[in-house]
Amino acid sequence: MILNENFKGGLLITSGMLILAITDNYVRFISEDIGLWQFHLIRSLIAVPAMILFANLRSYDFWPKNFKLVALRTAILVLAMFIYFGSLAFFPISQVAAGLFTSPIFVIIFSVFFLGERLYFSRIVAVFLGTVGIFIVLGINVLDLSFLSIIPIASGAFYALASLALRRWCYNETATSIMLIFFLGMGIVAAIITFLIEINQFFEIFMISKTFLTFPLKIPSEETVYIIIGHAIGSILGGILITAGYQKGETSFVSVFEYSFLLFVTLWAYMFFAEFISSIVLFGMTLIVISGFLISLSERKNNFSQFET
Repeated sequence: MILNENFKGGLLITSGMLILAITDNYVRFISEDIGLWQFHLIRSLIAVPAMILFANLRSYDFWPKNFKLVALRTAILVLAMFIYFGSLAFFPISQVAAGLFTSPIFVIIFSVFFLGERLYFSRIVAVFLGTVGIFIVLGINVLDLSFLSIIPIASGAFYALASLALRRWCYNETATSIMLIFFLGMGIVAAIITFLIEINQFFEIFMISKTFLTFPLKIPSEETVYIIIGHAIGSILGGILITAGYQKGETSFVSVFEYSFLLFVTLWAYMFFAEFISSIVLFGMTLIVISGFLISLSERKNNFSQFET
């Protein structure tokens, strides 16, 4: 029975990852029309009312019990997501996704050094394989390591901190309230940065080139509006499916299914956008998936050892 529930949870997470992989691929089409901050502002203006309506229809609590802790966790996750989406304008999505999925490696590192958890041999192997896989996928040469090359990895580090914060601080919060504060936080930060960009452009305080990260407000095209609406709906639906998956099965088992995102974004980019993925990149992504599987096994072993003691 537990096994069946685990596979149901895994299927839910896989379905959620498929939706997110499809919607994230289309962000590239708006990068030359509007800026990153306007994208997130519009998406939040769509998602927040939709979340409140959904919560009311299902009689769910949409406001967190401990707002301060949820808000702090949201701030960390918002930073991770802005780095992730910002990178989509400059890197292939397979590389950006690989950078985000370094998070399990950082979870281990942070757990060992800051939370005092045990370091199993499987975790050491997982970190090694994952690191090698990341370097392969991102095309990083250790001798030529630069700030630009590690930007996608930064999203994984902050995502790991947000995951730890979710476990430690938000375990008794509803998924609806956590998602609502996330979209609200994304919207607030996007509004602030958009305002600062507009002020800078009006008074010409700093001369900055117009890129996906610095575009001022503009009227989006009809196609861009459709993409943002689709992304908002996909983010909500994908988030609900992933949350339900974690509620359905054991975390140590179902977390492995998150790595289906790497497969989906790669296949979607290849089939619909002719984005070629080399065999060496596929090999690197395979190492990352194996790393995640080993991390899952070590987490289960850690949970068992804690139960026994």
